[in-house]
Amino acid sequence: MQTKSCRLVYLDWLRVVAISGIFLFTAARPFTQHATGAAPEKIDYMLNSSCIPLLFFISGAAAVHMALKRSRTKMILLWIRRLLAPIITGLFLLLPPLIYLDQQKTGHHFWSYYAIAIRLALHPANWHHLWVIICLALNMMLMIPLFRWQRTASARRFQQRLLWFAAGKRIFLLLLPVAVTFIAGLLLGYPGYILVILYWWLLLLLGYCCMLQPALMNSLQRNRRCSFILLLVAVSLVIAGHRCHTGPLVAVFVEPVHAGLWVFCLTGYGKKYLDQDLPIRHYANLFAWPFYLLQQPLVVIIAAFVMHREYPPALGYTFVVLSTYLFALLIFHLLIKPFVLTRFFFGVKPGTPPITTGKVVKVPTPPSDFFY
Repeated sequence: MQTKSCRLVYLDWLRVVAISGIFLFTAARPFTQHATGAAPEKIDYMLNSSCIPLLFFISGAAAVHMALKRSRTKMILLWIRRLLAPIITGLFLLLPPLIYLDQQKTGHHFWSYYAIAIRLALHPANWHHLWVIICLALNMMLMIPLFRWQRTASARRFQQRLLWFAAGKRIFLLLLPVAVTFIAGLLLGYPGYILVILYWWLLLLLGYCCMLQPALMNSLQRNRRCSFILLLVAVSLVIAGHRCHTGPLVAVFVEPVHAGLWVFCLTGYGKKYLDQDLPIRHYANLFAWPFYLLQQPLVVIIAAFVMHREYPPALGYTFVVLSTYLFALLIFHLLIKPFVLTRFFFGVKPGTPPITTGKVVKVPTPPSDFFY
C-alpha cells in the first residue's frame, strides 16, 4: 500500500460544497416551519440525502491520509482539536441561544436562563446541527482500529481485492451494504438515533474504502454520467411515490440508494472539475469548519428578526443567507482567527508564529486541514 500521501484538492472543494449546501438548506427552514404543505419535509429530505452524506463520505476519504501522515498520539490530538473542542464550544456557547429562542421564554433575560439552557443543551433532542459533529466524532473513534490496520499486510491484500469494484459499473455494488443495513434497521425497528449513527458510519467507511483503493475514486469519475442518470431515476421514483401516496414505502427502499448516488455523482464530477488549487481554496478550507459551527445559530437569530416583518419569502431568505455569511466572516476575522484559544475551540489549525530575526517578518497562515 502506498504510504506517501499528497493533498487532494477536490476533497477540499467537495467539503466546502457540502457545508455550503447544509447552510443553504438550514437557512430555508425558518421560512417553511409554519408551512402547511410538504416543504419542510422536502428540505430535510434533500439535506439528509445529499449534503450530510457527502460530508461523511469526504471525511472518511480524508481519514486515509490522516492515518498515513500521523502517529496514534497525533491522531488523538487532531481528533480533540477538530471534533471534541468544537463540540464543547457548541454545547456551552452556540446551543444556549438556539434553545433560548426555541423556548420563547417571556420575562426571562438570556443570562438568567443560561443555566437552564446548558442543561437542555446536554440532551440529544436539542443538539441541532451538533448532531453531525457528535456522530462524526463517535464514528471516527470507531475507525481507530482501521487506522492501525491499514499499515499491515492484510490491509494491502484487502486493497487489492477492492480493485475488483473499479472495473466497469461494479462501483455501484458498494451501495448495497449501505442500503441493506438501512432497510433492515427500519424493518427491525431500530431507534432513530442508532440507525442514523450506523448509516452515517457506513458512509464514512465507504469513503474510507474508496480512498484506500484510489482506482475506486477514478471509477467514480469515469462513471459520473451514469451516477447522474441513476440519480435522476431515483428522484423520479421518489416523486412518483409521493404522487401515488406510496411515498413512505418508496422512501424506505430508495432513500439509502438515493443518498449514495448523490455522493457518487458529486464526487465524480468534483474529481473531474474541482481538482484545481486556486488561492481562495486555502481560505475556504480554513473558514469552512468555523462557518459550519456558526451558521445555524446565526440563521435562527437573524431569521427571528426577519420573520416579524412582512418581507416576501425570497427576499427574506436572501437577506438571511447574506447576513449570516457576513456576520460569520466578521466573527471569524475579529474573534476566532486572531486568538490561539478561539482557534482551538472552533477547530481551526493554529497559526505558525513568525521567526524572530531582528526585523518584522510577515508569515502567512498555513492552510487549514480538515482531517489531513
